[in-house]
Amino acid sequence: MKPKTNESQYLHCYGLTSAPFRLSPDPEFFFPSKPHIAAREVLRYAITNDEGFMVLAGPAGTGKTLLLRVLLQEIGKGKISVVLTNPVLSPAGLLHQILLELGFKIDAAIGEANLLAAFQKVLLTLAAKEKDILVIVDEAQNIPLETLEYLRMLSNIETNQRKLLQILLTGQPELGELLQDPRLAQLSQRIAVYENLRPFSAGESMEYVNYRLAKAGRGDLVLTFFARKTLYRLTGGVPRLINRLMDRTLLVACSDYKGRLTRKHILGASRTLPGAATSGSFFRWLFPGGGLLLAALAVLFLKFYSTN
Repeated sequence: MKPKTNESQYLHCYGLTSAPFRLSPDPEFFFPSKPHIAAREVLRYAITNDEGFMVLAGPAGTGKTLLLRVLLQEIGKGKISVVLTNPVLSPAGLLHQILLELGFKIDAAIGEANLLAAFQKVLLTLAAKEKDILVIVDEAQNIPLETLEYLRMLSNIETNQRKLLQILLTGQPELGELLQDPRLAQLSQRIAVYENLRPFSAGESMEYVNYRLAKAGRGDLVLTFFARKTLYRLTGGVPRLINRLMDRTLLVACSDYKGRLTRKHILGASRTLPGAATSGSFFRWLFPGGGLLLAALAVLFLKFYSTN
């Protein structure tokens, strides 16, 4: 019997109300792990208190985008958010993009000085309406140095009472290395908040899986001990990879589901994914230092052979 591919059948197979492991960042499925809750609280406080520069860093797939969506739902109406998903921009290109996201069309041929003047005018106009701008730069590890420095200069625009522009840089760990560049010393000194996300521990990974299953109506769905171990070994606790593998596991296991998900289901699902893990991954799970062990045995063998 082939796995069912229709989503309604897939959900019916387990009695789910929705797909628990879809890859799209849905705030309804935000898992309140300790690092995510801590980052949310600190960033929400910084945004509310008009801090100028903030940073949210973490490896790919650790939930930065989902956390940002949760934050944007929670901040007050006085903040207008602008999300820049393509940070590879010149300073002028950055200003053009921000203004475009705010709904202002500026002549592309306008000089940089006039462009900056137009931007300041927009900020002051919004400030008169008790509104500030929060610019979120995604994948900020790719932003050019000159554009980062230009952002610092833009953050100087303020009234006597408050800053008119807040900037939140989000990106992978390389962003931290970029910000250590001596040429960005002035910017680094202005960073009020620097939060890091990390992959889940083994325990957190299973809490995450159970939480999502419960949200979708099946908190009682069981993964065996070896299924849990294998899932963590293959994903390293990265939420996006857990979602990817668990979604495929539910699909693959649907044809012979007998009340629990097993290691066989996890491994079978992993082999159907791009860059799939094979039985070698299970060997690595059994013997995490397998490569070093084999190398050590080879050295011992050669030493024994040479002395005999």
